[in-house]
Amino acid sequence: MARYLSIAILGLAAALSASIAPQFLEFAVSLLGNITPVLDNTRGQLSLVMLVALCWSIRADLADALIWAFVGGLMVDMLSILPLGATSAAFILIVFAVNGIARQLFRVRLLFLVVAAPIVTLFLTTYNLAALALLGNTYDIPSVLRLILIPSMIYNLLAVLPVYAIVRMIQRRLEGGLQIAPQRLTQWIEARYGE
Repeated sequence: MARYLSIAILGLAAALSASIAPQFLEFAVSLLGNITPVLDNTRGQLSLVMLVALCWSIRADLADALIWAFVGGLMVDMLSILPLGATSAAFILIVFAVNGIARQLFRVRLLFLVVAAPIVTLFLTTYNLAALALLGNTYDIPSVLRLILIPSMIYNLLAVLPVYAIVRMIQRRLEGGLQIAPQRLTQWIEARYGE
């Protein structure tokens, strides 16, 4: 079930990353302009698809995590100028490494996510720039660092824990772990209103 659900969830994350997230980030940065002057006039992006795949791989088995990475990469590539499958290769490498490390860390997975989000953003940005350079594009590295990489790392770092909370809720629901909550709600309603 989780494998089929990946298409819908990652498609929604890709659509949000391409449509609503840039406007929300621009609004938030303009609202907090005095507090965050380093983010003014930047081109950083919130990588929701990467964060969802990363958060899913922390607690899922490797086969499911790799499917989520592959589907997520395809969703990102459909909305970018990169060749189809280029981002999937990067996501698969990321998820393979993260899943292997997360299996060793049982109690510090949240701390690991906070540390991994900027590192994964650095790897993914470098990978994408290298892929675009192979297509003939050239870049000014200091400008890329200031305008794209550092803001993207900040955005992904701030968003990784809320994304993890949503992903974990979905995983628990798929595992059947939230079935007790509706029973308690029903009991509370019956006790309160006597129905």
